[in-house]
Amino acid sequence: MSEIEEKVALLQQLQREFEVLQRRIVELELLANEYRRAISTLEFLKSSENVVNALITFGGGVFGYAEIKESKKFLVDVGSGIVIEKSVDDTLNFVKRKLDEVEKASAETTSALRNIALQANRVQQELAELSKRERKKEK
Repeated sequence: MSEIEEKVALLQQLQREFEVLQRRIVELELLANEYRRAISTLEFLKSSENVVNALITFGGGVFGYAEIKESKKFLVDVGSGIVIEKSVDDTLNFVKRKLDEVEKASAETTSALRNIALQANRVQQELAELSKRERKKEK
């Protein structure tokens, strides 16, 4: 395999990695938005004293009306299918920690994405230089 072919293969690999990281960033942003909505809703419920009327989703674009009678305790999935009852403040702290973790992962992924873009740029420049040298040899 020639040096040019190796560089092209490397560039293609970097492009695949770049695309994977781009998808990961989108996934993390969706998750972060979900946590932000949960925080907003929990803060609203924390401030309410009465029964709260709400719409709940059943999935597939189907919603139903519900009354939230208990807005000071929540069931929280802490992982591995384990659900624990937590106070509204503990639930808020838990979700905020999860949001922080997602934002940190997003920042790390964005940094990795930048590094791959820089690598790809260097490889493109090397390819251009190799191609230029090849053309000079042919003349």
